[in-house]
Amino acid sequence: MAVAEIEHVIVLVLENRSFDHMLGFLAHPDPRFDGLRSGGPYENPEGSGNRSIPATPDAKVVIPAGPDHSHDGVMEQLALRGTPVERKPTNQGFVTSYERKYRGSTSPKFGGLLGPLVNWWTQLNWWGPRKDSDHAAIQNRGPLVMRCQPPGNVPVLSTLALEFAVCTRWFCSVPGETWPNRNYFHAATSDGETNIELRPYTDRTIFELLEDNGRGWHIYHDDTPQAWAFPRLWDSPDRHAKWFALDEFARHVRTGQLPAYSFLEPNHRPTLHTLDHSPLGGAPDVSNSQHPENNLVSEASYDEFTPGDTDFGRAESLIADIYEALRAQPEVFERSLFVITYDEHGGFYDHVPPPTGVPSPGDSHSWLRRLVTGLVHKKAAAFDFTLLGPRVPAVVVSPYVAAGKIDDTVRDHASVPSTLRAVFAALAPPLTRRDAWSPAFHTLADLDQPRRGQELPDLSGHTSRQAHETVASARSGTNPDAGVAEADMPPYYREFAAQAEYVKGHLLAVGEPEAARETQLAPIEKAAEVTRMFHEAASRHRDELPSK
Repeated sequence: MAVAEIEHVIVLVLENRSFDHMLGFLAHPDPRFDGLRSGGPYENPEGSGNRSIPATPDAKVVIPAGPDHSHDGVMEQLALRGTPVERKPTNQGFVTSYERKYRGSTSPKFGGLLGPLVNWWTQLNWWGPRKDSDHAAIQNRGPLVMRCQPPGNVPVLSTLALEFAVCTRWFCSVPGETWPNRNYFHAATSDGETNIELRPYTDRTIFELLEDNGRGWHIYHDDTPQAWAFPRLWDSPDRHAKWFALDEFARHVRTGQLPAYSFLEPNHRPTLHTLDHSPLGGAPDVSNSQHPENNLVSEASYDEFTPGDTDFGRAESLIADIYEALRAQPEVFERSLFVITYDEHGGFYDHVPPPTGVPSPGDSHSWLRRLVTGLVHKKAAAFDFTLLGPRVPAVVVSPYVAAGKIDDTVRDHASVPSTLRAVFAALAPPLTRRDAWSPAFHTLADLDQPRRGQELPDLSGHTSRQAHETVASARSGTNPDAGVAEADMPPYYREFAAQAEYVKGHLLAVGEPEAARETQLAPIEKAAEVTRMFHEAASRHRDELPSK
């Protein structure tokens, strides 16, 4: 497939799952597939060091506590070893990290040769439980993080990984959380952040680069998208008009309205039930991000949990919905690349240590600075962005991609802007040094003729039977979150809710009439209401734009 034949790139970024956790036990026929079914041993020491915990294919789609995925937590999981100047990740800290997080202790904040001493001095009981932890008295849950999904739990992702190209060396861009990693998809930098920092980001994005080169873009989302963190992408009527609800994507495929680049963000809204899965609001759950904290159950419910309608399963259906929308329109599908990946590993085990020595987006620290920080430093403050985060699943789908293709090229999230430049703006300079380094993936679509008909997998049995109804419920004027108190809001969603408040304030400041509606809602409900206002304003701006 020639570059000139690619007219559409579609990217779906889900939440917080590692490669091994999702695809490690996939029975791929190619021996180059770097999973967990051969080789090994694939294990981690438990906290006491008395035994090793192996990776096993018996994960549930739910979990009693979300793993740590803060920058400090991920650095603990990577368990770097070596000299102060040259330290390499070993990926031997996942079990101890999860046990610590589960029991409510904070992660060690200082690294370097003197780091352990400083950590011991500042927190004598860092391995012991905090008294306010719900799980303080429960031990030996660390091994849960070594449990990986059997292929039967992820039939859609597994099928696409077998039938198209699976990337076995796609690493998240930062050993850290959602915000910095998602920023790399858009700007090939996190602007120096390793954790979630709620502020407007002004880095130049791939969306703006495409605009400057005469190419269009859309962002599709339901509920509060992280991409709102870049206000320049929505602070003018013409750009605001490029934001759509997720259920608009299939219609745009059918009607030939897909732009050069479509970025799809899942629904992050917290689930509307208790940890024992008793309904809170009387409306169906709509989240579909696969974030672990949208798939929590109580400790008492975990061992006997029987899967039903879960966020985890709805994300599988979301992938199938997008794929089937494309497959139903061969004339569009044969000019498209569809990528499914995850923003970060979410604290789940992966056996492949991420690469070191990669280019930072800007200037790296000098060797003297690295030597000094090798003695003692606060981990997040000292990070120089030359280390990638753990592997995440990534699958590249196109009728021009051969079935069973393995891509073992080392890449990170900046491969998305790198590919978009290569396909749509070949003469444009890279956004950052990381963008310049990260390889493009359009070359994986290298068949001379497209696969058609029965050569393509049929995933229609996995699509969302009630997708339009649940999305409509989420965006209607009714209150699907009735009865959900602020205390029920998962910690990760608080950033989304706070960002929604900022967005509403901006919409009010520029005179968007939709934002002037007075609402007396809890924070978790306000975020959904801001999304409805945002969509309504976007629709109005589209109606007001001059016809082309």
